Amino acid sequence: MRSLSALRQTSQGIAVGLVGILLAGCQSLPAPSDQPLGARLDASVRIMTSPESSARERVQAEADYRDLVAAHLPQLLVDATKTAQDKTHPPSAGIAVPAAYADIDPVRRPRITNPGLHRGGLGLPVVGRIASGGANAPRAGFQVPLTLVALPKPPATECCIAALMDPERIRSVQTAHGELPVAMDLEARLDATRATGSRFGAGLTNLLRPGHFAGRPRIVFLEPFDPDKIPLVLIHGLMSTPRIWTPLVKDLLADPEIREQYQIWFFYYPTGQPVPLSALQLREALDDAVRAHQPCKPMVLIGHSMGGILARAQVSRISLAEAGTIVPNIASLPKESLLRRALTFEPRTDVGRVVFMFTPHRGSRLASNSLGAWGIRLIRLPDTLVREIADVFDQVTEAAGGQLPTSIHGLSPNSRFLRALDRTTPVVPTHSIIGDRGRRRGGLANSSDGVVPYRSAHLTSAESEVVVPAWHGGFDNPLAVIELRRILRAQAEQYPRSSPRPDASLSRAH
Repeated sequence: MRSLSALRQTSQGIAVGLVGILLAGCQSLPAPSDQPLGARLDASVRIMTSPESSARERVQAEADYRDLVAAHLPQLLVDATKTAQDKTHPPSAGIAVPAAYADIDPVRRPRITNPGLHRGGLGLPVVGRIASGGANAPRAGFQVPLTLVALPKPPATECCIAALMDPERIRSVQTAHGELPVAMDLEARLDATRATGSRFGAGLTNLLRPGHFAGRPRIVFLEPFDPDKIPLVLIHGLMSTPRIWTPLVKDLLADPEIREQYQIWFFYYPTGQPVPLSALQLREALDDAVRAHQPCKPMVLIGHSMGGILARAQVSRISLAEAGTIVPNIASLPKESLLRRALTFEPRTDVGRVVFMFTPHRGSRLASNSLGAWGIRLIRLPDTLVREIADVFDQVTEAAGGQLPTSIHGLSPNSRFLRALDRTTPVVPTHSIIGDRGRRRGGLANSSDGVVPYRSAHLTSAESEVVVPAWHGGFDNPLAVIELRRILRAQAEQYPRSSPRPDASLSRAH
């Protein structure tokens, strides 16, 4: 059974002229419901291609076609299997083998919240699930957008030649009545994926009881790994999960250029633990993913709120001497100790750019006021962490009032770790997107997103800075999305695809 990533790698570079599958039909009048399936499909196609059809008639014909294909899905998947295995036709970029998927679910009721993720046309959009995909796959497997196209053999009463297609690789099909675009629904895949999903309340649980986090903090891929795409790593903040990124992911993937150039990775971790420990876990999770998949292009990191602090630690250096300002006598600890590894680090060499979104580089007063104190009292760190630092417990807890520091301690303006990190300069280009809720007095310097003040979010070393009219959670603000797209396009220009995908058109064989 071939995986989708293998199919893509095999098909890259195949000339469009080699793509040929017999998908033919005959002219016919609209077929009544008691007619053979082939005649009914052909009637819908004829309406879709006729210049005399109104827009409403074409939309209805597309819907009728989808309903017909969905009603005969098992039979047509058998036909699609024959098409994919037919040795008389050369290998076709974008033709999938149904058996490669554990489940194939039709999109019966499309939900359109972002038009850029949809394309009207011929075919039934489906979501194919790849059950296993390695350590970085979502727990339920990858959800892959596909389109099932079926057309009758001549004469139109016979059925059917079908093909399961990647709608981003094959964008049109030549029928007996004319060429039609292949229908596409990328939003259904995003709604179905578990890469961004987690149970309700998981963000709060991961904050208050980080020791109950299931498994290790990890990198999760949205789609099967593609060596020719740039990894775009999204790092969530306090009391969050990767689910928060869903609106932004849809906005970014609605841009065909970004879809073509980037693959999205998520870092999922419990947010109640000390900030330096989370930064270490991100470093180790990235190491594991890079070692397993060997990406060819440098990663881009995007961190929201506390996630921006974790991202900054990946491209900064804190020496042993500097770490001594955070925890005295840290140099006496073994090099492999958890605390020393969390507080001393070198910048990664496989990150090309970082975007900070609403990031408190110098902390937030909310972390040190009564609300922050309330949160600190509720957090219960795991006993294993206490045992790890038993030898230096007094030094570690000195600045936290005798308590083991939590993430909330780490986001205070008094955090020694934040102060040490703020004395560093990232070694790669960085960009800041900062929120302003519109209640400032005294100019931009006194503005805030409601959680992080401008003075804390501003970085002198940033290559660009954009202030958007949004509260702290407004990372999907339209102006923020525009700025992200600009940054990502600029990065992609430096690392173009080695083999651009053809804009394929599936045509009839002659």
